[in-house]
Amino acid sequence: MNVPKCPICQQSDIGILDGQCAVCRSCSKSKRCVFQFCLACQREWPRDSSTTKSCMLPNCALRAALLSDTKISDPQSSVRGCPYFRACPGCKALLTHNGIGCPNIVCPHCERHFCFRCLRQRCFGVIHIEALALYTHRLSFFPDDVCPCRVVDNKQSLTVLGL
Repeated sequence: MNVPKCPICQQSDIGILDGQCAVCRSCSKSKRCVFQFCLACQREWPRDSSTTKSCMLPNCALRAALLSDTKISDPQSSVRGCPYFRACPGCKALLTHNGIGCPNIVCPHCERHFCFRCLRQRCFGVIHIEALALYTHRLSFFPDDVCPCRVVDNKQSLTVLGL
């Protein structure tokens, strides 16, 4: 089990107040006021909702799923090492990959095509990049529209998605 950490200082010197609400002792001391945050979505707890046990911030559950440490571990999967959950870059729907076939998927909600590994719209995937490298005889050369298909962390995509 992961020890909860403060989203600001990354310290584990926190106290769980009630439900999803936690307080960071280190940040509270340095800010000279009580710093509370949501354990799930890792954002500052709204000051006007101190009587509720559940976070009322928009997209809390979506952010919590995207911040999860769960990764796809099947060694046969083309998306091995990817976060289990992804948000569609188009409509922000929460998706997962079935592990079969290539990493490129189509969102069933908005029909946007994207790579589950790198989240780019135009990706030729790991297998195709190797073939392209053999074709061009240069491993370091990639045309501008080809992605080296590295797994992107969900934390990096939260800002892009506006979450």
